[in-house]
Amino acid sequence: MTTYVERLALVRAALKQNRIDAYIIPLADPHLGENISDHWKIVPWLSGFTGSSATIVITDSFAGLWTDSRYFIQAEKQLAVSGFILMKPIAFTPSGYIDWLDENIPDGSTIAFDGRIFSIAGFRKLEKCLKNKKIIFKNDCDLIGDLWSDRPLMPSSEAWDHPVEYSGRERSFKMAEVRKEMKKNGVDLHLLTSVDDIMWLLNIRGNDLTYTPICISFAIIDEAQILLFVDDSKIPQHLASEFDRLGIVMLPYEETAGMISSLTEATSILINPSTTSVALYNSIPSEFRIVEDISIPAQMKAKKNKTEIENISRVMIKDG
Repeated sequence: MTTYVERLALVRAALKQNRIDAYIIPLADPHLGENISDHWKIVPWLSGFTGSSATIVITDSFAGLWTDSRYFIQAEKQLAVSGFILMKPIAFTPSGYIDWLDENIPDGSTIAFDGRIFSIAGFRKLEKCLKNKKIIFKNDCDLIGDLWSDRPLMPSSEAWDHPVEYSGRERSFKMAEVRKEMKKNGVDLHLLTSVDDIMWLLNIRGNDLTYTPICISFAIIDEAQILLFVDDSKIPQHLASEFDRLGIVMLPYEETAGMISSLTEATSILINPSTTSVALYNSIPSEFRIVEDISIPAQMKAKKNKTEIENISRVMIKDG
């Protein structure tokens, strides 16, 4: 069992081997939501810090962790023997890892990160703030996969149907409404990267995260079908049959980027830059017109129907 200091040394050796000056690790997964599975909890594995929000920067002589004020006391204790430093902002002066990079990384340096867990919106901010430093970015760099030998597997819980008595709308109705909005916006494809959007649209739930009833997946919507990228063992037969009837095609989860790059018959795609990773964004064909906005399901599910409102009321009474 390696210690945190030993793991940090292994990452630094990988930096040297790959000629990287600084490596960024956010506490995130490919869906860039608030909650993540153990498989993607790189920050606690590497540093010992177990808070829900953090970003790490590692160089050959520095290892810092940024988090918010909720976790300052906790982080100081957990990082005490890890080789990492808790980076607190100076009083009344907001400061983050990008500011540190701007102030400490020499011009022409190489900065790397795993583009699967870094949003395109976040990368643009990083790129903009460091634009005068002539930085070389490596956005497809996974230094952890080969080092984390006992890494937890991806969750594999079975999904279940979320019936109309709770959702208030059939999945076929929701699909039609989303397609109507896509047509209104003039887009051929809609990439869904937030798992909660997919759960709402398809009226399904899962147990892939504790206390968060989701089935980890991606989806692409067009006018004729929905490509659902999910481990097919998660979808029970009765749901698979229903999906087939509605034109929902299941494909392997790990083939999302490859499929996006092959969708050359379309000409436009709608994405949310805050929840779309750099890796998926880079897979979009260069000739596509990219429309950026909050996802259509996110906008629709914000408006609760009568059934949802009544159920919220029942839940509040039961909880109280």
